[in-house]
Amino acid sequence: MRRRLLLALLLCPLAGALPDARTEARTGGPRAFAVDPGAQGALRVLWRASLAARAERVGCLASAVDGDTLRITRILALDAGADSLAVSARASLERCGPPEWQGTVHTHIARADGRRPYALFSGADRGVMLMWWQRWSADGTFCLLYAENEAHCEIDGSRVVILPSARY
Repeated sequence: MRRRLLLALLLCPLAGALPDARTEARTGGPRAFAVDPGAQGALRVLWRASLAARAERVGCLASAVDGDTLRITRILALDAGADSLAVSARASLERCGPPEWQGTVHTHIARADGRRPYALFSGADRGVMLMWWQRWSADGTFCLLYAENEAHCEIDGSRVVILPSARY
């Protein structure tokens, strides 16, 4: 019983600290994301490289909030792999920081039940997102490519903005 009470007391402050996308949109945060043409090509190259290697790939991501839209403006593919289950995230944590970069993008080529893509961040991915925020002391933009032209993006750090997955 004491453990449950202690856990509840520890988690209560967090419950109000994580607004959802609807809350963030009402307070001026983005409601959707868009990918600039140059970044679109780089994302497709990253996806194809991931398929060819049969392994996750990662890149640095530049972004800016423009009204109610999060704009993905530039991508830099990194040579290091990105497999969230086995490969260190050190390269992306060191290379993909402000002011030049606002976060990272990586691929999920594995399929749930062999057919459906994993279209959301894994627990390991979220751990890397937390390490990015701790390393750079800034909100980060993180995108996950789960198909050649489909992505899921979030802003994470002092606030959480979960944007609807979309085609780019």
